[in-house]
Amino acid sequence: MEEPIHQARVIKALTRDRHIRLSSLNATPLWDGVRRGHPHLDPEACACLTELLSATALLQGRTVFEERLQLLIKGAGRAKAVVADCWPDGTIRGVLDLGNPEAQDWVAAPGVLQVMRSNPAGQPYIGNLELVAGGIQVQVEHYLQSSEQVQASLTLWCDPGTGEAGGLLVELLPNCPPARLARLVQAIEGLEVVPYWERTAEFLATWVSQGEGTEELASVDLTYRCRCTREALLETLRRFPAAQKADLFKDEGPLEVRCDYCGAMYPITRVDLLAGNA
Repeated sequence: MEEPIHQARVIKALTRDRHIRLSSLNATPLWDGVRRGHPHLDPEACACLTELLSATALLQGRTVFEERLQLLIKGAGRAKAVVADCWPDGTIRGVLDLGNPEAQDWVAAPGVLQVMRSNPAGQPYIGNLELVAGGIQVQVEHYLQSSEQVQASLTLWCDPGTGEAGGLLVELLPNCPPARLARLVQAIEGLEVVPYWERTAEFLATWVSQGEGTEELASVDLTYRCRCTREALLETLRRFPAAQKADLFKDEGPLEVRCDYCGAMYPITRVDLLAGNA
C-alpha cells in the first residue's frame, strides 16, 4: 500500500559503544505538507516552519513518542510566531505568522521559546525560555541544556529550493570518554559537506557511530495533517463567557471561523452553540 504523501519517519538509535543516542528524520514529506497546507507562505517561510516541525518531532522522540509536544517561538525576526504541534499518534501540524520583513533572520531575539508537554494522564507542563542569539536549533539546544540538563547537538536543514529537509539530534550519555566526544564533534562539524539528499537515516547512523554501528530503539511514522474538526471548534466556543459569545454573534448570519493550521473555514451559528447546552 502506498504511504501517505506527507509521511515521514523518526528513527531513534543507540551506538553500539553505548556512548551516544541519536534521532534522525527525513523531513522532506513534511515540507511537502507545509507547502500544500500554507500556499500563502513563500519557500523560505516554509523552510523555517519545516525546521521547527523537525525539531519538535526529534524532541518528542526523547520520550518515545508518548506525549503531545508543542513548540512555540515568538520573536523579533521575519517570523513573528511559529508553532509546531506533534501528537503521540504520529500527526504533526504547524503554522507561521509573518513578522518583521526587514529582519535578517527568521528567528531572532528578543522573544520567547515556549515548550508545552502533555499526556493523557496529566496536566500540560509549559516552560518558557528567553530566546538567545541563533536559529531554531540553537534555541532547542539551549532549552535542553537549561531545562533538562541534557548535553545535546541538534542539526536541522531545509533547502527552500528543493524542499530536501531533515534533522539529527545527538545526545551524549554519561561516562562518554573525551576521545569519543572529540570524534563526535568532528563528525557533526563535518556533516555540512554532505549533500542533503545523502543524509538518510542509515547514513546518519553510520556517520555518528563512525562505522561501529547502531541499535534501533524506536521509530514512528509522522503524517502532516491538521486535527481540527467542527465539533472540537464548537466545544472551544461553548467554553467562552456569555458576554464574549454574545459579542461574536452581534451581527446577523453565521460566524466564519478559520483554522490557523490548515485554513479550513467553519461557518458557526448561534443555534450551533446553543445545541451543546440542550
